[in-house]
Amino acid sequence: MQMQAQLRTLMSALVLVVAACGGDDGPGSLSDASEGSTGVTGSTGDVATTGEPGSCGDGVVDPGEGCDEGAGNGETASCTPLCQAASCGDGFVGPGEACDDGDADDNDECTNECRAPSCGDGVLLAGAEECDDGNRDNSDICLSTCVLAKCGDGYVREETESCDDANSDNSDACLSSCKLAKCGDGYVREGEEQCDDSNADNSDACLEGCVIASCGDGYVNEGIEACDDGNDIDDDGCNNLCAQPATCDDEQENGMESDIDCGGPVCAGCEDGEKCLAGSDCESTFCDQHVCVTPKHCRDIRDLGLADADGMYLVDPDGPGVGDKPLFTYCEMSFNGGGWTAVFNMREKPVGEASAAAMLAAISKNGPHEVVLPGSNSPAILTEGLELSQFTEALFGWAPTLTGDVTRYGKLTKNDGFVGVCYLDGFCGAGKEVGEFDIVPTGNTRVLFTGKPTDQPHVGLGFDDQIIVWGYDRNAQNGSNWGNWDDEGPCCKAGNTPQITEIGWRYVIYLR
Repeated sequence: MQMQAQLRTLMSALVLVVAACGGDDGPGSLSDASEGSTGVTGSTGDVATTGEPGSCGDGVVDPGEGCDEGAGNGETASCTPLCQAASCGDGFVGPGEACDDGDADDNDECTNECRAPSCGDGVLLAGAEECDDGNRDNSDICLSTCVLAKCGDGYVREETESCDDANSDNSDACLSSCKLAKCGDGYVREGEEQCDDSNADNSDACLEGCVIASCGDGYVNEGIEACDDGNDIDDDGCNNLCAQPATCDDEQENGMESDIDCGGPVCAGCEDGEKCLAGSDCESTFCDQHVCVTPKHCRDIRDLGLADADGMYLVDPDGPGVGDKPLFTYCEMSFNGGGWTAVFNMREKPVGEASAAAMLAAISKNGPHEVVLPGSNSPAILTEGLELSQFTEALFGWAPTLTGDVTRYGKLTKNDGFVGVCYLDGFCGAGKEVGEFDIVPTGNTRVLFTGKPTDQPHVGLGFDDQIIVWGYDRNAQNGSNWGNWDDEGPCCKAGNTPQITEIGWRYVIYLR
């Protein structure tokens, strides 16, 4: 624009110089004409003269002038100050022009058509436009906004992009790379694909159809399936769990096994420390927090919360993997807090010294521990193999029926265990102190002794030389000679109640 102003100033000065020169009376001017003619100054036939040569701006189109409108000449008029018809490129902004910088540079602020540059005119304005292809087609390299096309601008460029949704979400139909989503591109398309791991490997978790691998699809998922035959036949070479038929000696944890070659409905029970899902998976029949365990005694079963029903259970008194093998025992779990190990049971005996002698023979010796059922008759007190130091409570009881719980009993407590205690750890002789018993239901506490068979058979536990409260008293004068923990009766009568005459009772010894 500064150049245009300078050019206009130069043109105006030139006009003034020409005009001034036209008024000089120098040699060769009309004023020097010969007076030998008509004598009329300025008359040359039919052409009138003023005595001055023609000049731009006098309103007369002189030779070399394209126009001359006199005072109508101007920088914005149809006739320029140079007496030329206004045209694009003359440096004057004439009628119909938006600009005119008088140069041939088409990429500056005024085009060669004397128009102000704008997006879409096909002329690149440096510094303001990235491109300008003169059209509004947004599928080519230059957008209608005069910026270069690129992925993510929202316009699909022909032959370069297959889509363009102007976002970076790779879970829709158009990826951030401006390619249409398809199975195998590595992106999971929502609502269309279950998975997409960008490979054609059918041995991993995602199949080539972009579906998650599953048992029965006909492809073996490595590390997960042992086989996959794609059928629903369960007894062929590959079952419906995609596992080959397991054997209990293949050194693998397979099939329905809970650990290697053990557990489940087919294999043997697992040893302590091996995995389990249920007690049936274990040799011990006890599964604690998915690990097989063998309790030492019935109290362990109770304390571990492994069972709460009366019955036969496997225990290992000296601990797993040590000493003797585990053995079965009968646990009384419903009586007096549960956790009692049965070591002696004797059903009702007929009245007479022969039955007393049989009971004395049984409680005067100890035998290897085994299952002591409520309906059995123990040949001895079965404590051998038990760790007596682990037990702190012993109960000598009487139950009214074969299946009923103990109702009358004496309980002996030894915090240091029952090693060396008479009856429980071997017979110690007649009339020997066994210990201090708490008696139920009378509520008494008494020191009890073994029976004295000196004159007549005294069998079991008694006091006062002797009233037998648990066992047989041949010296009793009235009623049954079998005692059931009535320690408040008169002298010389067995410690019994009228219940002792009813049929079906039993004597027990429990440890806990």
